[in-house]
Amino acid sequence: MTNETYDTPADAESDSGLMRTTRRTALRGAELVGLLAMGVGSASANQETSSQTTKQALQQTTDKTETVPVTWKNFPRAQFGFEMASYVKRGGFGKFYHHRTLFPINKQVEAATNRDTLYSGGFFDLTKPVTITKPDTDNRYQSMVVINADQYLKMLEYEPGEYTLTEDDIGTRYAGVLVRTFVDPKDPNDVATAHRLQNELTVSQDSAGTFEIPNWDRQSHDELFDALTTVGKTMDNFDGAYGDVGQVNPVKFLLASVTPFGFPASETIFLSRVPAQNDGTTPYELTVKNVPVDGFWSITVYNHNWYLEKNKYDAYSVNNVTAERNADGSVTVHFGGDPNQSNFLYTPKGWNYMVRLYQPRKAILDGSYQFPKAQPIK
Repeated sequence: MTNETYDTPADAESDSGLMRTTRRTALRGAELVGLLAMGVGSASANQETSSQTTKQALQQTTDKTETVPVTWKNFPRAQFGFEMASYVKRGGFGKFYHHRTLFPINKQVEAATNRDTLYSGGFFDLTKPVTITKPDTDNRYQSMVVINADQYLKMLEYEPGEYTLTEDDIGTRYAGVLVRTFVDPKDPNDVATAHRLQNELTVSQDSAGTFEIPNWDRQSHDELFDALTTVGKTMDNFDGAYGDVGQVNPVKFLLASVTPFGFPASETIFLSRVPAQNDGTTPYELTVKNVPVDGFWSITVYNHNWYLEKNKYDAYSVNNVTAERNADGSVTVHFGGDPNQSNFLYTPKGWNYMVRLYQPRKAILDGSYQFPKAQPIK
């Protein structure tokens, strides 16, 4: 077993379908990989090198000539296939491909990107079982999502250990795996630690197998992609959009299938908020303490189109790990105002913000705990 590392810029991630745009052309430039960014570096399979696996898998794509129309019935599987094809070309088949940086502010291709996690992703042929070893992160957030070719969630793990995927358990020949690792992008030492933990994700498999999918019709796929994205933006929440068979709302599941690898609502909560006086000059603040999450919470500010607004302060997000705390342990987040304040976030005209709650506890899920809203400073 080898462990190879690749250092390339990260792609974008929009959390679980929120505020997505229909910029399909830009996304297709990376074969739709940017929908939910998935990774750069690798742990390769035992008996095949990266180049051998990629060459063999790519050969399979050129052998298919009959075009298969994409319909509402097979769209989730077709979308999975396009995602997998892009990773075959990158060398992320039978091993992990790790994103080493957050998406550059001046190269955003999706709305509502996060600034909290790095991604490691790969696709696997389960003709032979594959065992993924997840490292001990010393309480750092690291989640692993496993979906099958129909995009149903088959595994969601946080703890270190060995996880074996078989075709019988996953339900399809191919599986997609996405790992999110927390990172403080402003701390070089923390970035190095996150990279090490990415590298320590390993894969063991007798043979990486081959990549064989239908020759999905691109035009019918793209038409459905745009239609589903347009309708999906009208949903007020994504409860029931991600999960296993019998756990999802069929309509929401189809709408969310444009962006695989989302979390069930029980695992992540996203709160989008638009302040009344979001003129960019009125300062706001909120103070929060003892948020009931087992993962972490974060706050990210966006412009009116839900994109990060480039600013000279490099002030886009705050989370409970990187925030400066008050004497009582609480965190005060300053939206606009004096940039020298602790936990300052730049607020452009028309700004809004997103609260992300990872691994929320019962108090959040049942509504007995309410994350405070930012208030204008008088």
